[in-house]
Amino acid sequence: MYRVRSTVAQTTSSYQEILIAETEDFGRALFLDGIPQSSALDEHIYHEALVHPALIAHNAPQSVFVAGGGEGAILREILKHNTIQKVVMCDIDTVMLDFARDHLYDWHQGAFDDPRVQVLCEDARAYLANSPNTFDCIIVDMTDPLENSPAALLFTHEFFLLAKSRLAPGGTFAMQAEAADITDYSAHVSVIKTLRKCFNSVLSYQTWISFYGLAWGFAVASDEPLEQRLSADSLAQKLHERNCQDLRFYDTESHLHLFSTPKYLRDAIQDSHTGAIIYDDQPLVVE
Repeated sequence: MYRVRSTVAQTTSSYQEILIAETEDFGRALFLDGIPQSSALDEHIYHEALVHPALIAHNAPQSVFVAGGGEGAILREILKHNTIQKVVMCDIDTVMLDFARDHLYDWHQGAFDDPRVQVLCEDARAYLANSPNTFDCIIVDMTDPLENSPAALLFTHEFFLLAKSRLAPGGTFAMQAEAADITDYSAHVSVIKTLRKCFNSVLSYQTWISFYGLAWGFAVASDEPLEQRLSADSLAQKLHERNCQDLRFYDTESHLHLFSTPKYLRDAIQDSHTGAIIYDDQPLVVE
């Protein structure tokens, strides 16, 4: 699927095979265990779509927790909001973090070294379980919940309740929520249904990611009414007030597109026979 010009860096950590390559069509690209993660061509679409709705849905986010996000692009996007005072990021793979620092500068753009950022090489779920800290926003940017992957336990009912308990009043939660393509949406539906067991307000949204060759799904959740907080009428004003003027993808029109989910996806989410609630003892496993 990808024409590779050259290998930039390649290794195997305790958790995954890591490959950074220069590709013909997508530029520099990251693959984990052979699965495409992000590319220079369109990583901004994925990362802006994941971060900005959750932050815009909060009136004045100051503190953010990031689970995963090893490339550093999630940090880059969070720090564009001028209300942010503190970001704690937990990624379990120190080798991935080192590779990102050295070879993915266009992704992180120095965000790892911003004084507002604390980067921890540890399990994100364990951190939330053992820390009394609360956050205005929690963003989960984990790899796919493959069999025996530590990411699998960050897609469960128990984890979502834990994350909710670490949100400050009015807090928002966002995550990458697996493929939402007409060819492959069952995992996304399960994530949305599980979130709705935990939060009062949950929105599914999706956009096309060319590097994946799929429509990719995301989710934003809160106990506050998200439809009101994500009003398109106020979106441009909020982005202006936050000084988020250099976004390459996310604006009012893109926001309307993101949240105009196709009928097949809306029907599947409403269908009682599609998808299942995800629990720790039987986590979602993506093939």
